[in-house]
Amino acid sequence: MIDAPLHLTLEPGLRVMIGRDGHPPLIDAADVRVMRCTLDWQGSGRRGARAILSLGAVADMVRMPDRSATSLTLTFVGEGPFQGILAEAGDGDFYMGDALAALATTAAAPAIQGAARDMYRRAKCQELLCEILEAAERGELVPHTPSASLSRAEMERLMTARRLIADRFDEKLTLDQIARTAGLNRTKLTQGFREVFGQSVADCLAEQRLSRAARDLTSSDRPVAVVGYDAGYLNNASFARAFTRRYGLCPSDYRRAGGQLALNAA
Repeated sequence: MIDAPLHLTLEPGLRVMIGRDGHPPLIDAADVRVMRCTLDWQGSGRRGARAILSLGAVADMVRMPDRSATSLTLTFVGEGPFQGILAEAGDGDFYMGDALAALATTAAAPAIQGAARDMYRRAKCQELLCEILEAAERGELVPHTPSASLSRAEMERLMTARRLIADRFDEKLTLDQIARTAGLNRTKLTQGFREVFGQSVADCLAEQRLSRAARDLTSSDRPVAVVGYDAGYLNNASFARAFTRRYGLCPSDYRRAGGQLALNAA
């Protein structure tokens, strides 16, 4: 049974609002950060339910995709230091996944009864929030898009491809290798990257490699050529060209400037 609507304080500056109608809560400060979990049951039982997680400011919550009477909603509101913690998770709409959805259901309607019910619910809400923040930090939240060209399974495979690039960018990855490992064909991989991430696979690879090189240049005294090689560039000339296009300075000048001038130029 869901005791809705329900407002619970989890910590000073952090509270959760539980409801069933899908409408955003009334919050005074428009810049307060929130995390919104919505489960649209679409009938009885878990089967066929759609679970969506939205991250953003209060003003963004009016565009939540699910506002039906069958929706269960948990809205986390963060102020003060918690506003910054929630802000680090970013913005957007994401698939919650079965594990998070099940935890949200338990938090909203715990089986435990009696005096410990609210304490148990608070604990589960805090656990849910921690799991969401951890998944966001690891880049494991799968974007929810209105695109008809990508299914949820394909979105999950795109995220697998992106994590592969983040973990193995210093290897000589090919488009075919990334597509095969992620379980996508080349067309879905390339089109999906542009549609969901706003960049090509090659751009994503270059971004990871150059970010690694920029960190190494300012945190070590290794030769520039070695830094470029460790970042996946086979020769110094191609590394220098790519780095200069990205940061506005060649690698050696970037190192001498401590990264500051390049950050301003980027």
